[in-house]
Amino acid sequence: MKRAFSFLTNVVNPGDDSRSLAKNGASREFKKSNRSVEHMISRLAPSSAAPQVAADAASSVEAFNSATSGVTIANSTSNSTMIVTDSAGLKLLSLKDMFTKVGGFLADVFMIFGGAIPYVFQYAEIYQRKSALGFSLYVCLALCVANILRILFWFGKHFKITLLVQSIVMLICMFLMLEISVRMNRKLVNKSQRTSILNGHFISDFWQWSDLKSYAIALALFTAVASAITAACIGFQWYVEALGLVALLVEAMLGVPQMMRNFQRKSTTGMSVKMVLMWLIGDLAKTAYFVIHREPAQFWICAILQITIDIIILLQVVVYGRRSRSPSIPYSVSVSSAKELNAEP
Repeated sequence: MKRAFSFLTNVVNPGDDSRSLAKNGASREFKKSNRSVEHMISRLAPSSAAPQVAADAASSVEAFNSATSGVTIANSTSNSTMIVTDSAGLKLLSLKDMFTKVGGFLADVFMIFGGAIPYVFQYAEIYQRKSALGFSLYVCLALCVANILRILFWFGKHFKITLLVQSIVMLICMFLMLEISVRMNRKLVNKSQRTSILNGHFISDFWQWSDLKSYAIALALFTAVASAITAACIGFQWYVEALGLVALLVEAMLGVPQMMRNFQRKSTTGMSVKMVLMWLIGDLAKTAYFVIHREPAQFWICAILQITIDIIILLQVVVYGRRSRSPSIPYSVSVSSAKELNAEP
């Protein structure tokens, strides 16, 4: 009797050398074992436990028939062990589905970190030249404002979590760009001419301060004000839509400060061309990503605007070349003097 019941719970070693048994064959084997059980039960008729044993045996047959629906019974070639598995438990992905999932994962990773890659080249350019005069700090301002607003936009209208994480990564990236730019520009400014929010230069020298603390304070104030307004107006759909549009428009215009700086200096010296090329590649990829994933229209409309600005900046590289129409700027001059040296006479 124990041998019959162990068929349901343990691995069965069949007597023949076949590699697999069909469900019906397995059921017949079980029923043979069950008849043996019934024979033993008849011999136990005087026993008071016989009716209960018979009922258990009958329920076992019914349970087996139910459990073997959609079951594959395979015979292992190594030790002739029969393994019973549910077909639903071994569902394998098709090759197409596997590539789709892997491709989606890689696309999400690119969206998160791809936006920060161009600034690796600009960071290296600044570090090599020991000067950030060719890089517009307003690019950092535009991206910081855009990503803070985008994070707030997420609370009003949830979009893909990948884009939310991307905003956080970009804020970290921009803070690193601000750190090296301020550190290098600080060397060009005499101590008496250095400015700071703490010294009352909030408006007069906005975003041209000489210490990183001033930029951090300005961004913290902006975040606090924007968060308070959003908390008060998040129930209004028009505000949420406008917030998302403004966030993405600001990001779309991030290349404008660099474009204007190149135009004023009639030179692209100090600006990383690789950074702009990566802007263009990233914006093309983002546009496709937004359209494929059917993100809100604000995303891909502003991405198209970014592509247009990227192309204009690359045209400036062709027109102005890498020439500089001003002499080398010594570290001892002020930022204002450096601007005058770089400006047209």
